[in-house]
Amino acid sequence: MLEDIKQMPIKRRTKGEKTKQLILESAISILAEQGIKGTTHRAVASHADIQLSLTTYYFKDIHALVQQAFQLNSEHITQVTPLLWQPILSLMAQYSKVALRRVGLRIELRDTLTDLFLNFIALNTATYRKQLIVEQQLFNEIQVAPALRDMAAHHYAAQLEPCQHLCQYFSRSKAVANAQILLSLLKQIQYRQLLSDTAVIKQQDIRVMIQQTMTLILDIKPS
Repeated sequence: MLEDIKQMPIKRRTKGEKTKQLILESAISILAEQGIKGTTHRAVASHADIQLSLTTYYFKDIHALVQQAFQLNSEHITQVTPLLWQPILSLMAQYSKVALRRVGLRIELRDTLTDLFLNFIALNTATYRKQLIVEQQLFNEIQVAPALRDMAAHHYAAQLEPCQHLCQYFSRSKAVANAQILLSLLKQIQYRQLLSDTAVIKQQDIRVMIQQTMTLILDIKPS
C-alpha cells in the first residue's frame, strides 16, 4: 500500500491554475493595502504583473474575485491556526483532570498561558498581518454582502475550535461561552495592533486583559 502511494503521480497545477492562484493572492494583497473599493481588476493585474485581460478572463465579475480572495485568505489562516495554538494545547495535554482541580496549578497555568498568548499575538500580528487585515474586512463586509455570511460563519467556527478546546479543560458547561470571550479578546487586540506599525496597546495592558480573561476561564476565585 505504501509503495502504491509513493508511485502515485503528483498532480501538478496547470498554467491556468497557477495564473488563477496568482490573481487571488494579488487580490488578497490589494484588499490588505487598499480595501474593498481599491480592489479592481486593473489594480490586481498590476500587482500580479500580468495582462488585465487575464484577470477579466478568469474573473469576469470583480465581486466573484473578491469573494474567492476572501475564501483563500480564510484557508490560509485556518491552515496556520493549529501551528499558532500548538504550544498552548501541548501544554494543557500534560495535565490530568484531577491535577487541574488544584487551585495552585490553575494560578500557575494562568500566568503561563498569559505569556503564551502574548507570544501568540506578537507572532500572529507580525507574521500574518496581511491575512488579519483581510479577515477583519471579511467580518465587516458581511453587513452589506449577505453572500459572505456562510463563509464568515465557517471561518469563525474554525477559529473558535481551539479556544473551545482550551476552555473545556476547565469547564465543559461554560466552554462555548468562555471560548467566545477569549476569541473576541484575541481578535480585538490583534485588530487594534494592526492600526499602526507600532504597538497601539501597551504590552502591560495586553497582559492585564489576558490575565483577567484567564482568571475567568480557569475559574480562579479572588483570595
